[in-house]
Amino acid sequence: MKIKASIVGAAGYTGTELIRILTAHPHVEISRLTSRRHENTPLEEVFPRLAGSEAGALALTNTDHATVARESDVVFLCLPHETTQDAVPDFLGKTKIIDLSADFRLRDPEDYARYYSSAHKRPELLDGRFVYGLPELFREKIKGADLIANPGCYAQLIQLMLYPFKDHIERASVMAVSGMSGAGRAPVDPALFPPASQSLQSYKINKHRHRPEILQTLELNEERFDFVPTVGPFMRGIFATAFVEADTPPAIPAGYGASPFLRVKESDVQLANVVSTNFADLSFHAGKADGTYIVQGAFDNLLKGAAGTAVQNMNLMFGAEESEGLRFTTPLYP
Repeated sequence: MKIKASIVGAAGYTGTELIRILTAHPHVEISRLTSRRHENTPLEEVFPRLAGSEAGALALTNTDHATVARESDVVFLCLPHETTQDAVPDFLGKTKIIDLSADFRLRDPEDYARYYSSAHKRPELLDGRFVYGLPELFREKIKGADLIANPGCYAQLIQLMLYPFKDHIERASVMAVSGMSGAGRAPVDPALFPPASQSLQSYKINKHRHRPEILQTLELNEERFDFVPTVGPFMRGIFATAFVEADTPPAIPAGYGASPFLRVKESDVQLANVVSTNFADLSFHAGKADGTYIVQGAFDNLLKGAAGTAVQNMNLMFGAEESEGLRFTTPLYP
């Protein structure tokens, strides 16, 4: 039997990446693709590049949540934060949920209010019912979960980079450069093409919304962590460099070796080697001073940083091979 999967909010970058993956997944049947702006609109009309493809023949609809829940084994929620809080009760207890918004990643509602500038509407759901969906660290919990909070893109990569130092970090500073697609499809500064196409621009230094996710997983005091998110002149991918002061060398967790998509490299990390794939590449180097380390990491923010990890989580939840549907045979290069 195939997994009946639906995507709520299917017209954004993450939603379209999920469509691309799920239409080729051997164990998935797409049930519903919803968008508030479209009613029975073929995908190929919204995204002409899909004309003539299997995905292009699918239709976006504004189907009500009760119907989507009834017709789905799993629902991917690709909605903006806050909007998801309103939608989640329509699906709870009726189908499995993989939420790609930020609404259920944090356990402390005060952290949410601080970083998202609004009180959480469903604080009773921040009690651990949503499993944090980072497979390399929480694989066994994900296997038994019905509710998954997919990690943020910056947060996921930086957690993978720093987790080998967990409980031993004296201080960590990270600069991460993301492609413009990280801002989504809506025109938002600093990811507007004209100013960004020939420039680097940092923003929300030590105030980025993915920061508390990182601190939560690492159990790290915020005074010991600096984060400089930056937009680069490219569309896809994140490249990050961390400078770590720790009282012990990195200890690679067992979950890293079990991951089909995590590559710890001795050579330098290159963004071109991971864009359009579901791989995350990491490298660990000793610094010049004792107890200092330089860690680099890269992945595709729309795949491993979002849709790819969401499908990894789905595979684990339904007992499928974790890499099913995600080993793309012809990744783009360059």
